[in-house]
Amino acid sequence: MTPEFRQRIEDSIHGIIMTIPTLKQEYPKLKSDWKFEHDFDFIYGSIVGQILGSCLTAFKMIYNREATSEEILMIGEIIESYFPLIRDEIMHA
Repeated sequence: MTPEFRQRIEDSIHGIIMTIPTLKQEYPKLKSDWKFEHDFDFIYGSIVGQILGSCLTAFKMIYNREATSEEILMIGEIIESYFPLIRDEIMHA
């Protein structure tokens, strides 16, 4: 994984984290449709899912192939390093 791709991942993560306040405003509508009970868990899962999907899509677009298992783990480690920031943003947005 190139440093440029890593930077692209981190930029994407920050961009998605910035959407947390909007998602928190919209989730009451989703709650009645999706019937989830734990607001924090729903928002956290939504954000992490968006980040992972975005990163894997970017990988495929840049490298013209699917990521290997090892590359997926590397991407996952980068995403995991942002978990505290994501949790903090959800709690304080």
